[in-house]
Amino acid sequence: MSVRDSTMPNSNMALSSSSRGGSCRRLLSLVAVLTSLSMLMVPRSHGQEIGRLYATRPPPGYAFVRIATLSEGAPPRVQVNSENMQLNEATGVSYYRAVPGNQPLSLVVNGSTISKDVVPGAAAYLTLVIAKPSSEWTVQSIDEGQNSSDGLKAKLRFFNLAPGCTATLKIAEGPTIFQQAPFASVSSRTINPVTAKLEGSCEEASASLTLPQLHAGDYYSLFLRKEAERLRLTGQLDETEPYRER
Repeated sequence: MSVRDSTMPNSNMALSSSSRGGSCRRLLSLVAVLTSLSMLMVPRSHGQEIGRLYATRPPPGYAFVRIATLSEGAPPRVQVNSENMQLNEATGVSYYRAVPGNQPLSLVVNGSTISKDVVPGAAAYLTLVIAKPSSEWTVQSIDEGQNSSDGLKAKLRFFNLAPGCTATLKIAEGPTIFQQAPFASVSSRTINPVTAKLEGSCEEASASLTLPQLHAGDYYSLFLRKEAERLRLTGQLDETEPYRER
């Protein structure tokens, strides 16, 4: 009896300790799972978005340029300062590229030099709109100014690239975002990061686009064009090529 009396409490203590250990392990496992899920659900940070937009930063004094084409069909071959610049086939627009500021820009389209008069200012952002209204290519420069960011919001840029059009951009069946935007101009504003169906219009003609889910710190550009006498609205996230010495 004395043996049983002395061993039974120890046995109960072992069972209790084992139970507590199992509970702790289950609790720790649950915490690990919840932590993993929370990490997966954390939205992209402002730092991540700015990192994507600006990529590797060039030295001070550089400007940022991108190309937008008004030509229909396959994008032309474009070279900026003797380097090829890839245009997105769906939007006809390239990423930004860092170039030396306050220096003439060499722009070549399909082997033809079309301008040496573009001189982007340091830290400026330019969208260069190329077109071929006749036998020769032309270029128009749209100065976007210098970028500023709001860590809690996204930013929209609206480019009216439809000749002879004063454009309006609004939320479909909703309020107007930009109005009376002249040809070859850019309008911009910050917005809450939401999805929405947008509508660009010139007089009676219109075109629509569903805005993707934007995040805080995103920059998104919309381009309104006139193709085959119809309007077309496209858009893409603004990104900059990683800087490298050329």
